[in-house]
Amino acid sequence: MTRVQQEPDALALVAFNRAMGEHADGLKTFATRLLGDPLAAEDVAQDAFLALYRHLEQVPTSAFRPWLYRVARNLCLDQLRRRKFKLRLFRDVERDDDRPHTPEDAQADRPDEVAAAREARTKVEEAIQQLPTRFREAFLLCEMQGLSYEDAAAILNCPVKTVSTRLFRARQRFRALVGDVLDLGPRTAGL
Repeated sequence: MTRVQQEPDALALVAFNRAMGEHADGLKTFATRLLGDPLAAEDVAQDAFLALYRHLEQVPTSAFRPWLYRVARNLCLDQLRRRKFKLRLFRDVERDDDRPHTPEDAQADRPDEVAAAREARTKVEEAIQQLPTRFREAFLLCEMQGLSYEDAAAILNCPVKTVSTRLFRARQRFRALVGDVLDLGPRTAGL
């Protein structure tokens, strides 16, 4: 016997569209920083929203955000596992000429300021990629995406204390990696 999928009701569709508007950019950013690949992150975000659409009737509206991040995290981890078994023949080489013009570039008066801003951004992204996956996840969810420890714990399927510990260690390592480039105070929020 095959199960017939019911179409979601109008309220569920409105909630779904609102969730897409509110969480799409954050989800893509999270996946990009976890994977280090914006194209793969776009696919992950789309797959997460597709999964939400398929499960609209089972997921309460208030749980959309943590549910989406958990699905995206799992999809990212699947991709990272697959990458371990594949050899990369070519590395993507990004030259400064290939980079898009950023708002920081337009605001900078001098070329040395533009170069310093690019160097800082590059150093931050490299530092995030160097964090172990379990620390990077907590750092990205709480520091970069602004999720609560409770939401991050639900996404990572671990206790809140574990999120707190991982985040503490991630912050320590992050500061050690970028402290010479950025003037980081006691917290890394607002990166």
